[in-house]
This record gives sequence, C-alpha cells and structure tokens, in this order.
Amino acid sequence: MSALDSISTRLAYTEDQALLRDEARRMLATRSSIEAVRALHPDPVGDDPAVWSELAQLGWLGLLASEEHGGAGLGAVEFAILAEEAGRTLLPTPLLAHVLAAKVVDVGGSAAQRATWLPPLAAGGLRASWAHVEVGGTWRVDDTTVEEEGGRLHGTKAFVWAAETADVFCLPVRVDGEVRIALVRRDAVGLHVQGEAGLDRTRRQGRIVLDGAAPEALLERPASEVEAAILPLAWTALAAESVGGATAALDLTAAYAATREQFGKPIGAFQAIKHPLVNVLIATEQARSLVYAAACAIDQGNDDAVLLARMAKAGSADAYGFATSRAIQFHGGFGFTEDCDAHLYRRRALASRPALGDPDHHRARIADQILGARAP
Repeated sequence: MSALDSISTRLAYTEDQALLRDEARRMLATRSSIEAVRALHPDPVGDDPAVWSELAQLGWLGLLASEEHGGAGLGAVEFAILAEEAGRTLLPTPLLAHVLAAKVVDVGGSAAQRATWLPPLAAGGLRASWAHVEVGGTWRVDDTTVEEEGGRLHGTKAFVWAAETADVFCLPVRVDGEVRIALVRRDAVGLHVQGEAGLDRTRRQGRIVLDGAAPEALLERPASEVEAAILPLAWTALAAESVGGATAALDLTAAYAATREQFGKPIGAFQAIKHPLVNVLIATEQARSLVYAAACAIDQGNDDAVLLARMAKAGSADAYGFATSRAIQFHGGFGFTEDCDAHLYRRRALASRPALGDPDHHRARIADQILGARAP
C-alpha cells in the first residue's frame, strides 16, 4: 500500500470557521482594499500600524497560541482560512511571519519562555519574524551559517519577512555543534537590518546581519524538532495564501472579460478566453482542497499531514502562477502595467513560489515518500 492509499484525513469545516472566513473577508475588503495596498507602495516599510492594531484586537496575531498565554488556541484550519483571505487582498501586514514566529516559540520554548514571550506576541505589542533563510536561498535549519561564540552571534539571514518592522527575530543558530533557535531583539547591539529590493512590494523583506549580537534567549527544544513541527503548518499557510490570491486573480479577470468587448462581444464569450479560465478555476479548487486536507490533517495529528502539506504547497504555487499569467494575458497590454491589479498578484505569485521550497522540491520529496526511498 502506498502513502497515498493510506490517507485517511477527515475533512471538516465548522460553522464557527465559516463565520471566521466571512468576518475576515468583510474586514479585509475594507482595511486591505487594493487602493489601500497601493497607497502603501511608496511607504518605506509598507505597513499600516492601524491595521496591525486591529488584527491584534481580533485575536488573529495570537491565533495559534494557547488561551493560557493570551492567544485564541485555534488550529491550522483557522490559520489557513485567515491566510487565504489575506492572500485574496494582498494584505501587506506581516500576519503570516508573525503567527509562524509565535508558533516557533510555542513549540520550542520552555514553560517559562512561553509565559514570557507569548502574551506580548499574542497581544501584538511585540512583532516577530521567522528568519530562517540563508543568503544563498537554502532554508532548512541545518543549513544555518549563524554561529554562536562566547554568547555572541555572527552571521547573516536573508529574505526575512518584515525585517524592518519586527521587534524580535527567531533564527536557527549553531551552538557548540548543535542547532538551536535563538530569539534576538531588533535593538540588540550588533544586529543590523538592511532593506532588500524585493519583487513583491506588498510583502517587504530584508537582511539581518549579526555582528556580535547577544541572543535574548535560546529555545529549549532542538531546532530540528521545532522545524519538523512548524514546516507542515508553514507550507499549508503559504498554500492557502496562494489559493486566495489565485481566486482574486480569477475573479478580476472574469470581471474584465465580461465587460471588455471585441468584435461587438465581451471577450469572455470566446472559447479562447472561457476555456483557460475554467482551467484556472479547476486548478485553484484542486489546490484549495489540498490546503484544507492538509490543515485538517495537522489539527487531527494525522501522519498524512506532511505529505498533504507538500502537495498543497506545490499545487497552489502552480495554480497561482497559472491564474496570474492568464490574468495578465487576458488584460492585454494593460496587464503588463503597474496600473493593472493583475500585475500585483503576479508579483506575489512569483515571490511566493520558491518560499519554503518550490513545486519541484516538494514533488521530489513526495515521490521519495510514496516510493519509500526515504522519510520526508
């Protein structure tokens, strides 16, 4: 029996989760409208503090943290719902970076560390980002080049989301040959933040250079254990965000095709437009099914979670790329300009595709798992 034959994840979507989706959609339609997103493009950090405060009040920033530590105590399905809606509106506030970083602390920290760090993270008084990517693009914790020596850290992390607005960074460091997760405050002496020119202006990133900065804490659990717990959740959240973006790209393209006329007819009446849009819809719905299968598997503690999360990440990246390429093509020359909203979604799709592994990476690991060549 193959790994796929053994998948037994039970899919469920409760009334409370449906309400969360509806409320998130209504809130983000106003607070993260495309006009609001565009207005932040010239801003040096590209973030609206008022939106951050509102997300904190809604409990989204502490979504995965336990109620004991001021969080909402919810799970992967709820996180996927919020990520999908955030992706639909290109939310420029670093919701994913913060929630994942808080989960790193929750999974890896001791009881005392969780009690110290999680309440301010859940309340939004402290912003966090997971700084796990090397300058060369590798992103597994064992690849880290940051070294601890005499209580000081030396090294560089690149492509850090919200680098210029985060208050604390979670990053893997090598301590006496063992990889641990360090928490380093932004204002630590010896930590320098450098902006990076990214493809996607709706998700700012930067580089952090550690030149003798002292960590505020080293989480209790080994980094490899933390990573194993976090990665399926991170893949699923990124996949959900991509599904939301693909849906938005399809919606705006369909609306344009219904009003733009050629030869006396809306262009949506022609098969050359209709058939590709149907294919986009199919690809997006397939990816959405994988996202919620993965999220349910994570919440249920199923062994299927890693496999499904990889499938969701690969499928959603392809669907998002496909949706945005058709959106630009079907908007004609206008689609290649900054004035076309399809252009913004295309940039997010291209930037998100390699994050935490591109489709080729994940499909290779899926093949290994199904064929039994090695563990995921």
